[in-house]
Amino acid sequence: MLGLEPNDLLLVTLGIATLVFGLVSSSFHVRLPGATNQVKMSLPRWFGRLWFIGFGILLIYLGIR
Repeated sequence: MLGLEPNDLLLVTLGIATLVFGLVSSSFHVRLPGATNQVKMSLPRWFGRLWFIGFGILLIYLGIR
């Protein structure tokens, strides 16, 4: 199909799926340890999207390279 091996095609597909998930998600949460239990803390939407977009671009880059 585009001259890519199956592993490369898988990386590109996962990268695209990660990008779509990051752009569609409405909120991102991080669980931090607290004194009594884990505390669920919200991250700013742009920061979570930035992480997902960066990881998706990295996967696509590794698949194409």
